[in-house]
Amino acid sequence: MAFKIKDLQDESTKAEVQFLSRMERGWLFAEQHRTAIIASLLLLSALGIGIGVMVWLEQEKETAAWELQHRATQLYIDRPLDQPETADKNLTEAIQLYQTILKDYPRSSSAELAGYFIGNAFVDQKNFDGALQAYQNQIQRYGKNETLLGLVYQRLGYLHLLQGNQQQTKEAFLKILTIPGALNKDQVLFDLAKLEEKDSNHEKALSYYKDLLNQHPQSPLAGEASIRTKALDKTEDEETPLPSSDAETPQKDTTSKETSSTNKES
Repeated sequence: MAFKIKDLQDESTKAEVQFLSRMERGWLFAEQHRTAIIASLLLLSALGIGIGVMVWLEQEKETAAWELQHRATQLYIDRPLDQPETADKNLTEAIQLYQTILKDYPRSSSAELAGYFIGNAFVDQKNFDGALQAYQNQIQRYGKNETLLGLVYQRLGYLHLLQGNQQQTKEAFLKILTIPGALNKDQVLFDLAKLEEKDSNHEKALSYYKDLLNQHPQSPLAGEASIRTKALDKTEDEETPLPSSDAETPQKDTTSKETSSTNKES
């Protein structure tokens, strides 16, 4: 018959561990797994430093892009109207700075505005092809910014209007009405109404004016829209054809006159 000899030392160790406090157990675990814990701490430290460096670099890029945007905007705004050559030079330099932002800092918040201002500057230079390309690039690259997207489509509509493409202007304006975050819908409705009114499409114009009044009653354009609505309502009433008067006017009774004339002759 085999007898198992108890390991008194092992049992003693287990008994001691059972009486250790929670803190003491933690220290004991750390002592037993020292290498793994140190390696994990070093890894976490490296990750933290890496994230910190990335955040710092992004902040530096954001700052650099903002400085370029500030310089470009100053050049764009400060254009002497009485000095065409200087004004054109300012526009060219502003465009170059905005393009640098798009090239070197495409993920910055300044880049979202750069393409929009490039298009506007090209329009001011009468470079309509360049403006069209700039607006299209802006829509493709930063179309998720719905507030800015509405403005881009509005300027795109004005560009088409300058080129005599009124139908494309209307299409660009109508696109804005489908963008949930667009903040310029009142202006677009007003512009659409004016275009239709100019083409003598009074019914459509009236519809757009009424949409503006119903959907944007606090708009600064609501007053003029109300005036135009009343004027068009009056015009519509005047243009409505009246029923034919022939069917309602009774024919004159000439029988009595003919009888009287016969009696006189006799």
